[in-house]
Amino acid sequence: MVQIRAAVAVEKGAPLVFREFEIAEPEGNEILVKTIASGVCHTDLLLRDEMFGPALPAVPGHEGAGIVIAIGPTVQHIKVGDHVLSTQGFCGGCNSCRGAHPMNCEHYVQYNITGKRPNGKASFVGSEVSANYVGQSSFATHMLVTENNAVKLPNDLDLVLAAPLGCGLVTGSSTVFNVLKPRPGSSIIVFGAGAVGLAAVMAAKAAGCAGIVIVDLHKPRLEIAKEVGATHAFVANEVDIIKKCRELFAGGTDFGVDAVGLPTTAKSMLECLRPGGHAVLVGANGFGNTTDLELGTLIFNRTIQGAILGDQVPQITIPELVELSRQGRFPYEKLIRTYAFDDINQAIEDSETGKVIKPVITFN
Repeated sequence: MVQIRAAVAVEKGAPLVFREFEIAEPEGNEILVKTIASGVCHTDLLLRDEMFGPALPAVPGHEGAGIVIAIGPTVQHIKVGDHVLSTQGFCGGCNSCRGAHPMNCEHYVQYNITGKRPNGKASFVGSEVSANYVGQSSFATHMLVTENNAVKLPNDLDLVLAAPLGCGLVTGSSTVFNVLKPRPGSSIIVFGAGAVGLAAVMAAKAAGCAGIVIVDLHKPRLEIAKEVGATHAFVANEVDIIKKCRELFAGGTDFGVDAVGLPTTAKSMLECLRPGGHAVLVGANGFGNTTDLELGTLIFNRTIQGAILGDQVPQITIPELVELSRQGRFPYEKLIRTYAFDDINQAIEDSETGKVIKPVITFN
């Protein structure tokens, strides 16, 4: 057994607490990973605040990168010593997984939010603390994942930079590349200049969009958005964004991404589209919320849909993002600030206040 240290959410809204556990040996297609770095994502805070995921106490974290130190007996393509990035858990065998849509896995709950491993066993020996959050629980020195949701990385890739590719950045970029598929010269509006929204901006630029609009409440984030590809940046409460989009792009934008996920932003995104436009809701604030959409807006061939993690196949998409980054066409390193594992609560606070866009926790 391997002794590990984890940051545990023990009470709604409270700081995480460090605890030690013995992590189980990998079985079947599981792999045991020594965590080198983990991004902090808004979805981790939804677990802490009891809005999504297993019951507390629980170990959050779902953007983990590390080194494989043990493998289960049925693992086929990953070996001890490999560098891997962990993503959302999926079974690999249902209709959605076999149809190249593993983010829609029919067994999502079993593989991501029960607090148990997919085989129904606890991650920590002699403890009922929930783990395996989104297939990993990366706020710990070690994590158990399956071969399916581990992406093998080049050994020369900095794992601190790799970690945030596991969720937020791949969500924003793949929403553009895989779901919207914008044509060169087209226009797009993005609501929210966090990691997801800025990833969408960078992807839109890489895809050749000529007009890239970003909307947020934080002016410093808008400045960063312009650095990474936005052609227009607006403070949300200082401009009539619907009117502005219709003026700038002859009736509205071709595409839209809502990385906030509130009723107001979803409604505004749809109304910013030109007739025939296509918009995607990806923000995680939408749980439990509803919105009224003016049906006449939809009649004119506008499309609005949801997308989880950009509806992508991690083993294909993550290497593509790594290559784009190495070419300088996906400069997400500008969004990152690193924190030691002991400072994880400071990282979370800085994320919630908007002081930092993408905190990344580093482990010794």
